[in-house]
Amino acid sequence: MSIFQYRSTKRTVLVLLTLLFLVVFVISFLSYWVATNRLKYESTNTHMALLSQIDHKIELMLQAIDKETIQMLENQEVRKFFDYDINETESRDNAYNLSNYITRFVNAGEYVFSIDLYSYVRNQLFSGGALKDEQAPEDYVWIRQFEKFDGYSSWLTTRPVSLNASNFPIYRNVVTLVRTYPLIHSPGFRRGAVAINIKEEALYQLLTDAKNRTLGDTFILSPEGRLMSSSDKSKLGADMSGAPVMSKVLKGQDEGNFKADVGDEASSVFYVTSKYTGWKIVSIVPEIQLNKPLVKVRNALIVIAGILFVAAGILAVLLGLWTFNPINRFIANLSKKLKTHPLYAGADWMKGNEFVHFEDAVQNILSDSEMLQKQIKESKPIMKWRLLMEILTDYPTQNRNIGQYMELVGVQLFPNHFIVMSTEFDRKSEIASMRDLHLYAYALCNVAEELINAESKGAAVEWEDGQCAIIVSFEDGDTTKHAVRAVAVADMLKNFVQENFRRTISIGIGGEVHKMQDIHISHKQSMEALEYKLVMGNNSIIAADDIQNYSVGAFNRLFTLTDGMIDSIKMLDEEKLKHQVNGWFEKLASSKVPPDNIRQLIVQLLMKAAVVAGEIGVAQEELVPAQNMYETLEQYEHLEPIRDFAFSILSGYIEGIRSKRSSKEKNDAVEKIMKFIRNHYMQSDLSLNYLSDQFHISVSHLSKIFKDYTGSNFIDYLMEIRIEKSKERLAGGSEKIRDIAESVGYTNVNSFTRIFKKITGLTPTEYRDREWAKREGEQ
Repeated sequence: MSIFQYRSTKRTVLVLLTLLFLVVFVISFLSYWVATNRLKYESTNTHMALLSQIDHKIELMLQAIDKETIQMLENQEVRKFFDYDINETESRDNAYNLSNYITRFVNAGEYVFSIDLYSYVRNQLFSGGALKDEQAPEDYVWIRQFEKFDGYSSWLTTRPVSLNASNFPIYRNVVTLVRTYPLIHSPGFRRGAVAINIKEEALYQLLTDAKNRTLGDTFILSPEGRLMSSSDKSKLGADMSGAPVMSKVLKGQDEGNFKADVGDEASSVFYVTSKYTGWKIVSIVPEIQLNKPLVKVRNALIVIAGILFVAAGILAVLLGLWTFNPINRFIANLSKKLKTHPLYAGADWMKGNEFVHFEDAVQNILSDSEMLQKQIKESKPIMKWRLLMEILTDYPTQNRNIGQYMELVGVQLFPNHFIVMSTEFDRKSEIASMRDLHLYAYALCNVAEELINAESKGAAVEWEDGQCAIIVSFEDGDTTKHAVRAVAVADMLKNFVQENFRRTISIGIGGEVHKMQDIHISHKQSMEALEYKLVMGNNSIIAADDIQNYSVGAFNRLFTLTDGMIDSIKMLDEEKLKHQVNGWFEKLASSKVPPDNIRQLIVQLLMKAAVVAGEIGVAQEELVPAQNMYETLEQYEHLEPIRDFAFSILSGYIEGIRSKRSSKEKNDAVEKIMKFIRNHYMQSDLSLNYLSDQFHISVSHLSKIFKDYTGSNFIDYLMEIRIEKSKERLAGGSEKIRDIAESVGYTNVNSFTRIFKKITGLTPTEYRDREWAKREGEQ
């Protein structure tokens, strides 16, 4: 029996063939369209990311050189060359030492070619390891230009510097950093300048390492449009601002890309701007090179489409032979029985209706399949969230099919190298509702996955209260760059959120782990790093490696400083207290004490103040209960509002103490005693016994009424007056420490030094040096 015995069978086969061909065509077209658009997007992002990495490497190199230059200016031989008026013999000796020092400095790195020093006072040049008193040659035209330059440092355009002084000199291209000496002296007051000549080929090597070959022709432009570094060494230092493409780059934004014709060849131009130097790093990639992946995709899809077309035809025929023969036999047998049945005899039910029952069955199967797919699609986010939560808390070792489970929910990770980042939106209290916060977090997770998967593999999941956990995995390779790449991804993510969400985020980065089972360790480190947002402030990127130098000594030193604030509360000196609180919080911000310990320090300060206020008689209900302080402090995101909160409580204690004291009856005897102490504090034998004899009051009674009235015992009050008087003498003159100690009532200078350091945190000499330094800075 032919498979095309029934007309409906023929129509079904024809429709099936048509649908197969149509599906193949549509899938091929959509695949090409989606793949090409995606490749173009990824190619653009990849080029911009590579340029940003180059900019970051160059910036790190230049900053390191600049920092070393600043340190070099503190060298004794360098300072003697600039500052000291020395004779010819001393000048030669210093030149010899200076030559050895600069030679070691140059040989210590791979980027610096040479260093030149010029003294405007002595009109003397030090170059090439020797002094030169003659007029500065053409290579050193920067000397006079920089003498009146309105600034403290400048980058000179790439220029050739001669290696020798022969009739046939050899030149080396350098980029020069010029700095004033001293560092912050204005034009007309400078004593000299230093020029650090950096090898141009070392700068160009950072542009053309093995991983950046896809960038095409890459070069650097100065802000004025001069060529700083390029493969064409003959054009170095040339003015390129007149070229249409370069003009558009110079007038453009800090970074971007556009298409242009370069040398009669259609090309894509990518550029970024260094925030440190203002240089433009430019890459020009021909469209032919840029579109190579697109051509490969197109050709591959054409071949696949052809294969699918042929396979569709063969499968349609085989399907007909395999399927419709038994169906036709079944229909033929069924028709014979129905034709002999009384109810169907003579009926024309077979015409075009042989697949009615089969259509109903197929419809039911399709409906069930759609429902199943819908359920799987709806449950995928929950399955993904549960999987990532298990990995971030503790890897589920009992799940042997973790790889298949990750593939099912769409999570892709490399097997060995992992870094976890934790993100949190700043100023969450300004977000209207928790629903909006979750929407922000959901969008942030999607953006993070797109940025990560552009170069590596990773996944992101909302953690809690708008926080997101981001897993970044890396291929085997140079593991030293993984942490840098994680910071780069965090920086791109932070900038994206700021530009598109109009909000800021803070990011904590954990350490690298090498097993999937250890991902939760990196996540814990990232959460701990994120807590340092309290110190670093909003919109920060904090790496775990940067916060691991905490020591107990720092905690103890910070706690010791609270004694001075307690003394100010006792003396009701609110202005001094405010100054001490501001200084203490500045030290908290610059220390590496963990945020939890910072909160503990603040709570201990408030409790010490509460105890003092309670001893004086302030009612307990007026004090802040300790169990609520931690909850209150945890609501603040950084230190500034915590500082204001703490000061408001401490100043409230002062008001309470002042109110308590004012309500007491004035004690004329204590007033006279206090006046006597202020007038006779310099007497070494001043004591309670001495005062008891002078005022005819018993020692015990005198001690009690003095403490009730002043809130402090006699010894502390006397020490405070003596130390304040000694601080005035230390800051105002150059008296000997021993003389100052005797003038304020201490016969033993060691006792004076020990008491002074206990109260101020500094020795008398350190206090005098600090005050003199402040005075010089104000001048």
